[in-house]
Amino acid sequence: MDYKDFTKRQEAFNKFVKYRKDVLNSVENGDFADVFTELCTKALSGNCIAQDCVAYFFNKGVPDLLAPNFEYYMSWQILAGANGNEFALEKMEFFLNSALEELIDDEEVLTEAMRRGNITKDNAIMVISNLLCEGMVDELKINPKNLVNISNTASLYTPEKNRVFLEALDDCLPDVADFLMS
Repeated sequence: MDYKDFTKRQEAFNKFVKYRKDVLNSVENGDFADVFTELCTKALSGNCIAQDCVAYFFNKGVPDLLAPNFEYYMSWQILAGANGNEFALEKMEFFLNSALEELIDDEEVLTEAMRRGNITKDNAIMVISNLLCEGMVDELKINPKNLVNISNTASLYTPEKNRVFLEALDDCLPDVADFLMS
């Protein structure tokens, strides 16, 4: 685990909107495959805003062009959060909530992390969310290269599919707590 430079929420949001608009326009222009491939290339190169936008399209799908895929959506969203995208982390907050509460409610972890300067009152939620996403990337062995072998078969949310992500979140909690206290 390591601290990332964060991409500020407003910058991430503005570029996300631009990327999403470009992809949506490409559907109308008939060049979706080229534009989405370009977005995926940016995402593969570590662009956390492109990763967030790819997640969006796997969440929503594109009729007749890209089927929604819950596993790809969550993996890309977690990856964007792990890479410091504040807008993506904000969207992940509900999913991360139980782990965030557990770490923040642990006075020993919170006090030691603040004493060591690993978090502050102003950045605690963002830093801990980022670390949780990083931990899930490690637990799930998320590799962006494995997320581009796209099958155009819908894979919608089910509690069983979500359980994999929740278990990874639970599994990474001790490592995040240790990191915060080190």
